[in-house]
Parts: sequence; C-alpha cells; structure tokens
Amino acid sequence: MIDFPFAMAVFPATGNFGFSREPIRKIPGNQAGKKRLIFYPACGFVFFRVPVVLHGAYAGIGIHCPRENSVGNIIIVGFGSAGYAAVMAVKRADSRAAVTVLDPKHEDLMHPCGLPYALEGHVNSDHLVQSINLHRMGVKKIKAQALRIDGGARVIHARVDGDAIEVKYDTAILCTGSVPYVPPVKGATETRDSGLFTLTNIADLERIRARIKTAGAAIVIGAGAIGLETAVALKEYLPSVVVLEMKPQVLPGVLDPDMSRLVESYLESIGLELKLSTTAGEILSENGFAGVLSGGDRLEADMGILSAGFRANTELARLSGIEHGDDGIIVDESLATSLPGVYAAGDCIAGWSVIDGKRVPAKLATCAYKQGTTAGLNAAGKRAVYRGTAGTFVTKIGALEVAGTGYTSGTAEICGYETVSGKITSNYLPEYFPGGSEVSIKIICDRASGRILGAQAIGERGAAERINLISMALEFGVSAGEFGRVELAYCPAVSEVHDPVFKAVEFAMRRMAR
Repeated sequence: MIDFPFAMAVFPATGNFGFSREPIRKIPGNQAGKKRLIFYPACGFVFFRVPVVLHGAYAGIGIHCPRENSVGNIIIVGFGSAGYAAVMAVKRADSRAAVTVLDPKHEDLMHPCGLPYALEGHVNSDHLVQSINLHRMGVKKIKAQALRIDGGARVIHARVDGDAIEVKYDTAILCTGSVPYVPPVKGATETRDSGLFTLTNIADLERIRARIKTAGAAIVIGAGAIGLETAVALKEYLPSVVVLEMKPQVLPGVLDPDMSRLVESYLESIGLELKLSTTAGEILSENGFAGVLSGGDRLEADMGILSAGFRANTELARLSGIEHGDDGIIVDESLATSLPGVYAAGDCIAGWSVIDGKRVPAKLATCAYKQGTTAGLNAAGKRAVYRGTAGTFVTKIGALEVAGTGYTSGTAEICGYETVSGKITSNYLPEYFPGGSEVSIKIICDRASGRILGAQAIGERGAAERINLISMALEFGVSAGEFGRVELAYCPAVSEVHDPVFKAVEFAMRRMAR
C-alpha cells in the first residue's frame, strides 16, 4: 500500500498540491464524492507517474506523479521472466517511461528452474531469490494481486493486503505465468501439502526438505523434465523413488520414443523405478499422503511429488473479457490481446511454432523472456514482432544433458509432414583425445523440402550446444543440405573435426535420397 505521509516525505516541498475535479467512483471503502488528492513534484527528477486509488487507511487518496514521456503509464502484471524482460525492454526503449509492476510475491524475482537443483544440493536456495533495484530504474513495484481489468476506463482493479486499489494504465502487459496442473484424482486435493507436493517456489522446497527427513520412499507423478529432475534429486536422500507416467515413455512430447529409451536406461541405472503407461487412479491418505492406487496396484510411499505439467494462468484474462483458450491468452504477432492497449507474454499466452505457425506449448523461460521483450517494446511505442518458438530446451538429469528443439517425429507427422530422420551416436572429441564422451543426436527433416524440422540430443556433455545450432536452422528455415555447409571451430581438446551434428544431418540426407 502506498503510504501518503511517506510520499510527502520523499518528494520535495517544491511540489504543488491540488484536488482533481472529478470524484472517484463509489467503491466499498470510499466516501461518496471524495476528491482525489494529487501531488505534483516540481523538482527536476520525478519518480513515477502512476495514478493509484487506495482504499482502507487512505481511502480515496490518489497519488499522481506526472512526468513527461511519450508512452504514458505502462503497467506490468506479474514479475517472472516475461515481466522482467518487459521492464528492461520498456526502459531501453524509453528511459523516462513510467512503469509500474503489480506482483503478489514478497521477493522481486525467483528462479523456479533452479528448484530441483537446490533440492539436489547443487545450488543454495537463497541464491534463487533475486532482488532487482527497480526503484533505481524509475520503476514502481506494488505487492498486489491484479483482479480485473476495466478496458473502457483503462483501470486495473487489484488488492493489496486486503485493501482494494485501482491502477490506471495507458498500456498494460499481462505476465501472469502458469500454475501447476492438479489432475482430477481422488485424494489429490486433500493431501496437497500434507505429503503430496508440487515444486514451484521456495516454500514448496522447504516443505519437501522437511518431509524428506522422515521419509523412506517417494512417488513422483509425471516424467517431464521437472518430474525427472526432482526424482533424481530425491534419490540423493531416499532409497526408493518411483516415477509414474501415463505415457509409454519419459519426456513425452519433446523426445521421440527411441531417444527417450536412452534416458530411461540411465534412470534405471541410478536406481529409479519407472512405471510407464501408468496412471494414478487415487491418492491414498492416512493422515496425509500414503501412496498411490494405480490399476489395482497399491504403491505405498511416505511422500509424493505432483509434476503433471503446468497450465496457463488465464484467470485475469477471463475476468477481464480478454480472448483466451485452454492453452492461454490469444495474442497476435505483436503480442497484443483482444483488449486494446493490453499485451501479454510468457507462460500465460497461447504460443505458436516458428516452423509453420501452428499452435504449440511454449512454457519455457527463454520463450517468456523473448516474448516479454517484444511486448515491452510494443508497449513503449516501438514496433517488434514475435515470430514464434522453436521450443528449444535442455535439462540436466543426473549426469545427462537432454536437449531438443522443434518438432519430434510424431508431432511433425501430426502436423502433416512426411519425415525422414538421421540418428547417430558419436564421441564429440577425437578417439585419441582423453576426456571425451558419446553424444546421441537425432535430426528430423521434411522429406519433400529437406527442411530441418527438429532435433534431439543426449549425452553427458555437448547436447545443448548442438541443439542450439539446430534451433538457429529452424529460425531461418534451413534445409539439411544448407546446414551441412556450415563451418564449425575445431580443436581436438574441444571438438571433433567432423562434428557429430553433421554426421546426423548427412545420415538424414542419405535417407532422403533413397
């Protein structure tokens, strides 16, 4: 909540006071017809230009600190990867822009991708929380939960510590992120945080750590990247960790089955038990989580991790009449929503593929950052276009790097392509040089055009850097033949003279020529 006496202390006494002529609307907590007090600092520097109507202790008081800028008030709702990128983009475009962030978190930034590694002990969890000196950039942050947007009045209704506020905007960017998906399984809601956990924030991490101290066995529901990262972390502490996955493979949707088998073999080699094509029919409860009932089998455990994916957080959009679907808020290439003056970026939007524009899930921090940048530039009056995502990802599961980009063979065929692929396993260093290891690479191409559609790579080292090369090829529509002409750096201590990625591409080309 903005403290008016504090505002008077901060701003120089050279300011001018006055009352706005228009009464504020009647909202619970306000007195009818109360005028809005406006303070205009006359000093050379100005902090913010954000009209805020507060309710409660300072009911009806609005603090309006105007400044000259070309873009008006930009309000950013949510401060994760997309929100942060949006702030930086706006300020780079116009350092004098008036920017306010509405976000309910206590901390500024929290890096959720690091949570499984903090659980495993590779990183200090305190380092996952980052303080950003927003005030030094002229950005105001209000610890508020946005509730609804009135597009006609260009007002965001929000709540701060139980008090209702209104924040006026000229343009707004929704960066509301995603929320963990809790499947409609009997017992899941009842045991949530009573032995059954998600891993999305520091509080979740601390609860899991506390439970581990008295646990002997755990069940992880979901074999996506976060589920597998968490399962490997739990194996550091517990003798028994079981992973349930309803699909017949781990990392479904991002790896082809032949590549996922490499990951499955590794997971089993380090002692994880995989139960694929297995659903959790019921969560067992005895004063908290006690296990899972699946297909008549009773799997007992002391704790469970629910890692069934994430869903776009579209609640604010829904309540504001903004067009959205099950996969997120509908936006155009500028990331504008159906509500004039409102953009959206990050996990909350419905993404599309850079390959052909088809809808694809894109809940990745890298995507969110680029989308936030695009939305921020457009909100600041520039012209930026978001072309789509390649879905480029990497995860570190124990000792393995697992990376991918673009379409899997299965997804490409669903999208109408006739695919041909090339897969090889090769050392990324010359055989005579010590310290190398094998990396397996699969390249997927369109048979008709030769265009590269996707790739996957797995190895102890070198998977991510090779997938990053293929990601660039996807961005520019490069064919396998064109990619083969690329020249890479070589030194026997670093790389092979004929890189494994070229071997996979050449294999795909030979198969296309048949």
